[in-house]
Amino acid sequence: MNASAYMLFDELWSKYYRRIYAYFRHQFDGQTAEDLCQQTYLNAWRYISAYADSNISQNKAWLFAIAKNVKNDHLRYVQLHSMNFRYESLGQADITTEISMDESIAIQKAFSRLSEEEKQLLSMAEYLTSKEIGSVLGISASAVRTRIQKAKQNLKNLLVEN
Repeated sequence: MNASAYMLFDELWSKYYRRIYAYFRHQFDGQTAEDLCQQTYLNAWRYISAYADSNISQNKAWLFAIAKNVKNDHLRYVQLHSMNFRYESLGQADITTEISMDESIAIQKAFSRLSEEEKQLLSMAEYLTSKEIGSVLGISASAVRTRIQKAKQNLKNLLVEN
């Protein structure tokens, strides 16, 4: 293993760990978010160590693509094993003191009623540019912006309904 692989992994960890954790925390409880974050970095390490000579041009988008796959794998596992799974759409850390408990619950309920794609887009939009999200999802940046706008509008509509 060459030193550049260790340096790349260290850079990914120090630059993006908090963002990856927050991405998962928007959707899961703290322990699950931590577990999925660790799995993301384990998968990244496996790739980096196996393909030490390969050049990863967009580190953040690449790492979020791994995170998206880890999340999807986790959701498939949960569904496959028919576990009672509580989908937490917004973490407690993201709720400011200006939002009442009733408003927080309404936001969580509305967010949980969005489609999986909408939840994913809104969660990623906090940490990635539309170009980076497009790279992760395999769509254009303009398609990302359009879909995010629709997701925001759907969330607003769901909040009005409650």
